[in-house]
Amino acid sequence: MPVVSLPQVELPVAAEVGAGYARDEWGPHNSGLCRGAVGSVDPYTGTRIDTCNVDHVVALLEAHESGGRDWSSGKKQRFSQDPSNHVASRACVNQSKGADDISEWSDADIASSSACGGGYRVTAQGRCFLAVTTVAVKADWGLAVDQAEADALSATLAGCGAGSPDFEPAERVAPSTTAVPPAATPAPRDCVIAGRSAADYQAVSGIGRVLAARLVEAQPFRRRADLQAVSGIGPARSEAVWSHFCGS
Repeated sequence: MPVVSLPQVELPVAAEVGAGYARDEWGPHNSGLCRGAVGSVDPYTGTRIDTCNVDHVVALLEAHESGGRDWSSGKKQRFSQDPSNHVASRACVNQSKGADDISEWSDADIASSSACGGGYRVTAQGRCFLAVTTVAVKADWGLAVDQAEADALSATLAGCGAGSPDFEPAERVAPSTTAVPPAATPAPRDCVIAGRSAADYQAVSGIGRVLAARLVEAQPFRRRADLQAVSGIGPARSEAVWSHFCGS
């Protein structure tokens, strides 16, 4: 089962705003994950996949409600196609999950699914997979969590052991805003991060493909505050990037 290892992660806490969602704006996910997936293990229930669906771990509607409503159509489609947010799942399990986040999706949803036939539960390992992936994806894309989701993520990750992110909800913010990072420590004037490749940035702990691409596009960085201005990086990972290339 995929595990994402992250340093301390903070996500802004904000009420969800669902008005204006249009599924067509997000486009297809174009994932071939289901090819050959029949017979493999569903990541949520631990049962064998009979009929396969590709699940967006952070559902498209959930992304819209958590800040994606303001994205351009191009960014919405890139999110829909992000492979780090895709997993092959049993069709009935995926359908019972729908657009629910971790605080909304329960075993009762699967039990009531006529397609699954009842008797299936989300395992503790499946809940950890959902929590870890949700935090990773939302951090990469600069999305928020509502209070119930923040509480459910914190409670779940506390029992997931080594390899799970040290998640803390950031200070609550109003909808349609982003969390303001703390003041940056002044940087040495002789350090400039520039001309780095995506592979260089991915060598830094916690920097995945999406953030690496953003960092390549946004460089050069002459101080920590320049890094923190990149969407989704946050203070912990900006410090990790700065330390990696410039030292402490």
